[in-house]
Amino acid sequence: MRTVDTHTDVGGVFQAVILPTSSPFSSAVSQICTENSRFSHCPLTRPAATLSPGGDERVKSTISTLPSPPSGERGRGSIVKLFQIHNTSLTQRRALRAVWLFISLLPVLDLAPAQADFKKGDWEFFKAIDTYSAQAGYVRFSLDGEVFHQSRLSLADLRILDDQRKEVPYALFEARETISEEQYTPRIFNQAVLPKAYSTLTLDLGKEIYNNKLVLKTQSKNFKRRVEIAGSADARRWFVLKDNAYIFDFSGEQKIQLTTITYPENNYRYLQVKVWNGPEPPLALEGADLFLVKTETPQRKLVPCKPVSRQEDPKLKASICVLDLNYRHFPCDRLTLETPEENFSRLVEIQGSNDLKEWQRHLQSEFYRFRTTKYEVEKKTFHFPEARDRYLKVIIYNYDDPPLRLASFDVQGIAKDLIFQSESNREYFLYYGNDQASAPHYDVERVKNYLNIETLPRVKLARENPNRDFVPRVPQKPWTESRPMLFWSVLVLLVLSLGSYIVRLMTKVKTA
Repeated sequence: MRTVDTHTDVGGVFQAVILPTSSPFSSAVSQICTENSRFSHCPLTRPAATLSPGGDERVKSTISTLPSPPSGERGRGSIVKLFQIHNTSLTQRRALRAVWLFISLLPVLDLAPAQADFKKGDWEFFKAIDTYSAQAGYVRFSLDGEVFHQSRLSLADLRILDDQRKEVPYALFEARETISEEQYTPRIFNQAVLPKAYSTLTLDLGKEIYNNKLVLKTQSKNFKRRVEIAGSADARRWFVLKDNAYIFDFSGEQKIQLTTITYPENNYRYLQVKVWNGPEPPLALEGADLFLVKTETPQRKLVPCKPVSRQEDPKLKASICVLDLNYRHFPCDRLTLETPEENFSRLVEIQGSNDLKEWQRHLQSEFYRFRTTKYEVEKKTFHFPEARDRYLKVIIYNYDDPPLRLASFDVQGIAKDLIFQSESNREYFLYYGNDQASAPHYDVERVKNYLNIETLPRVKLARENPNRDFVPRVPQKPWTESRPMLFWSVLVLLVLSLGSYIVRLMTKVKTA
């Protein structure tokens, strides 16, 4: 008679054991085990006992349906002994599942309930929205410094309510500066040099194409030249587009090069470039690229700011100036430095912070001005990604040069507007100042894409008012801290239950 090797028919054993319910999972496992048993070299001689979905707690050992292995192979029956843990009753198994389910839910018991409807007592401030000057329909207004200061950085806590305490949907609109650029590579001809005068070349676009920027290509170093650009439709009569442009290159420890020239937009087919050399060696011109740059610049607002401090750092060899914009989270993306100094070039770094402790770098660029008898060029305005900081730190690296005299700082930012639909004979209020509020989602956020926003009537915000119904939120402790006795009682009960169950299982395995 053939004997059953318990190591070779694990699939059949699983089929007999894992069928406590008629769930899809158990059905899938049963099907897999059935497939495994087809390839077994020792088929079962008797059907395995199963447990119906109703569940009879008097469950017989499914392993008992297998013939006992020979005495020489009993040492290989560890798997069989392990599977005898299924002699436990259905009630015990269900209790164990409940224990593990409770343990798995412990991490989520401490989660706070999600923010639901608007509760006036949760918002600390509000402002009236003056809509009397506008007709019914979609209107817009700009957020001011007080709103930014008291709101969340994400502005998720902004809510508009009418005089009937009905929440009014709105959309946040942020104008962006868009720059589109088309590049053209013209044919170059008539490239020549007039000694002690200028270098010249002519560009042919092949047809009338609008352009307004030119970039000269040259490998020359340490130069400064005046450039003249003229246009023509027939390469005979030339009309000067710009005669006081300057290009330069300073190659040293800090390389600064500017060979880009902007001029009025035109559609001349031919452009003539003259680089005035004078008594200096002519530049080695290699060619040029033409561009049509279209810039849509949104309206910016001047951000009131005041200098807080200025100090000279001998270690950095730099001047450090700190500016206060008066409000937290105030958006800005442009800084202009004014100075009476001339003929200088300095490395500038701009950082931002809301607490004067943690600083984040926004930009590192060159600050320069050159005014000589040959040319004039300067860079004093700096664009950087929008910052939401109250303080700006401007670091000007002087190295071994004396510090610059700074006259003023001009900070600008792009306004953020709210758009909503107003009704006649209604009053509206903007509520803000709730650190726990989540961002709302309204249909008008998509509707705004189909509105002509620039033509919408503008309304204004009134002064800030404290919400008398505001109730400060008391920080809630986790339930493990607020109810320590309950927590430790449950934990001890779980440990004892789990330990008792493990001991019973080990006892069954040893006696099997």
